[in-house]
Amino acid sequence: MKTRKIVAFLMAGMISAGMLTGCGSSGDTSAQASGQTSRTQLSFIVSHKDEYLSSLDLAVKAAAESQNCELTSTDCADDMDKQIEYVRAAADNGADAILVVLADDMRADEVVEAAGDVKVVFVNRIPQDQSILDENHVYVGSNEDDSGVYQGEILADALQKQGKDHISYLMFQGTEGLVHTTKRTEGVLKTLDAAGITAAAAAEPVDCGYDRTKAMDQMTVMLAENVDISEVDCIIANNDAMALGVLESLRQNNIDTSDLLIIGIDGTNAGLAAVSDGTMLATVYQNATAQGIAGVKAAVNLAVGAEVNEGIDCEIDNENSNILWIPFEKITVENIEQYL
Repeated sequence: MKTRKIVAFLMAGMISAGMLTGCGSSGDTSAQASGQTSRTQLSFIVSHKDEYLSSLDLAVKAAAESQNCELTSTDCADDMDKQIEYVRAAADNGADAILVVLADDMRADEVVEAAGDVKVVFVNRIPQDQSILDENHVYVGSNEDDSGVYQGEILADALQKQGKDHISYLMFQGTEGLVHTTKRTEGVLKTLDAAGITAAAAAEPVDCGYDRTKAMDQMTVMLAENVDISEVDCIIANNDAMALGVLESLRQNNIDTSDLLIIGIDGTNAGLAAVSDGTMLATVYQNATAQGIAGVKAAVNLAVGAEVNEGIDCEIDNENSNILWIPFEKITVENIEQYL
C-alpha cells in the first residue's frame, strides 16, 4: 500500500472511530444521552502559508474535522508580533488548545506567556529554547537533525557513483536564523565531508526565505553575475519550492540541467513530480499529513488530560517526552512510486 494511501486509510479510521477520546466527549452523560456533546475548541496559528505549510494547514483542518473539533486557522504573514496577538486572542476567546507554527522560533516563550493557562502544541518548527516544553506545552514535528543529513547521504551516494570526491555546489537557504534552516544547511555539508567529498561553494549561499520565486530570482542574478553552471555539480535547496524555483530560472535561460544533481526537502506534490520525471535527484519527505494528525491529536490529549502521545504514531524524544517526532523519509527514483 502506498504511503499516501496509508495516510488516507488512517484518516478514515480516525473519522469512523472518533479517536475514542473524541473531541466531543464532555463527560456529561445527560448531554450524551440527548445526543449533545461539547466540542474541543482549537486554534491553529501558522507563520505563513507557503507550499508546504498550506498542505499542513489542510491536514490540520482535516484532522480537526475528523475528530469533531471546532478549529479556527489564522495566517500571521510571518509577523511574530501578530502571531503573539493572535495567540492571546485565541486564549481569551476560549480555545482549549492552540497549535502554533512559529514565525520566529526564538520567541516561543512569548507564545507560552500569551497563551496563559491554555495548552500549546508547537507544530513543524521547534522552539530554539526547548526548556519551555513541558506537560502543557509540547512539540510535534520532524527532527531537523535528520533532514540535511539525509540530503547529504543521497548526494554522497550519487556523487560516489560518478567517481567524484571534489565538487562545486550552490546553496539556496530558507529564512536565516531559523533552527531548521541552520540544521538543513549544516547537515548536508557535514555529511558530504564525512563521506570524503570536498564541497566548495560556487557562490555564497543565498537566503530565499523558503520561497520559490525568490530562489528563481536569485538564480537569475547569479547567472547575470557569470556563475558558470557547467562547473556546478549540484544544487542544494533547503526545500523543494526553492529547488524548483532554481530549475525554472535555469530553464528560462536555456541551460541544460540533465547532468545537474538537484535536491530539496519536504516532498511536496511538485517536488515528488520532479523526482518522478528525473528533473530532481531526490527530496526528503516531511509528512505534513502525519504532522497535522499528530498535532491535532496532541492538542486534544492536552485538552482532555490524556497522555500527550496517546493514539499518536510517532517517536518520543529520548531526552524530552514532550517532543513527538514524525520521521523524515528519503525519496529517490527508487522509491518514488510509494509516495505518488
